Amino acid sequence: MNILSNNQSYIISNDIAKKIIRDFKSEIKENRGPIQKLNQMDYEYNKKVIYVDKLIDAVNLYDRENVVQKNTENIVVAYYGDPYVTIQIILSALFNCQRVNLVIDEMCFGVNKLIIELYKEILKEYRIKDIISLSSYLKKKDLEQNKGIIDKVYCLGNKNLFNVYRDIKDLEITYIPFNNIDIFCEDEDLYEMAEDIFNVCFECGIEAEIFDDIDFNEAINVLNNYGENYCSVILTRNKEYMKRFKNEVKSKFIFVNENPFSNYEIYRIPKIFG
Repeated sequence: MNILSNNQSYIISNDIAKKIIRDFKSEIKENRGPIQKLNQMDYEYNKKVIYVDKLIDAVNLYDRENVVQKNTENIVVAYYGDPYVTIQIILSALFNCQRVNLVIDEMCFGVNKLIIELYKEILKEYRIKDIISLSSYLKKKDLEQNKGIIDKVYCLGNKNLFNVYRDIKDLEITYIPFNNIDIFCEDEDLYEMAEDIFNVCFECGIEAEIFDDIDFNEAINVLNNYGENYCSVILTRNKEYMKRFKNEVKSKFIFVNENPFSNYEIYRIPKIFG
């Protein structure tokens, strides 16, 4: 466990932020070999392939961002550990002048650790320190013991940890749906498509579940009350179901007989710090 204890405010300029972005991309490119080697080791545990070019694409998302000066808080973000998400979290925190403690579920720990080490070295060059930490897991009792120095806890797409932490008193803990896909296959002839989507989710480290053994009305209830409410897909030839699914399901992203991966927005993290 590694929770930041220094809770002083910090402010950076847009110019410095842009230089950090530039240097970060350069370091990722220069460490392509070590990243790929660590990914080979991580792959034994989570079967996720990391593409260096996609890591750089994640950094590129912040090329046009501007620094928002606000009170610095010490925030814990628990998520499944996707390195593309890691980059988005730390850069979003930087542009919002926040300290962030990353808690991952051991996914791609080697790649994540290297990314954070490269990032910290860049920050040192600009005399910025103690704004990021990385832990492979944070026990409930450890979170309780440190709640005096933590302002907020966000569980980003990780409902499992949210359910573990949620009853800690005097600590703001929020679940934010993200990177989870619920698939309702109403037509058995379309089940192969459901499996294809599920397999892509598995390869990308995205949590996914197929619902194919319940009727339509029950599916609406299950998705709204027990689903992740982030991205829901229906596979059906029934036009009435198509219309009702769009109107009644509460998820942020809804797809009807479509590939959810055609919309890049499902990969971009919500504005946690904004």
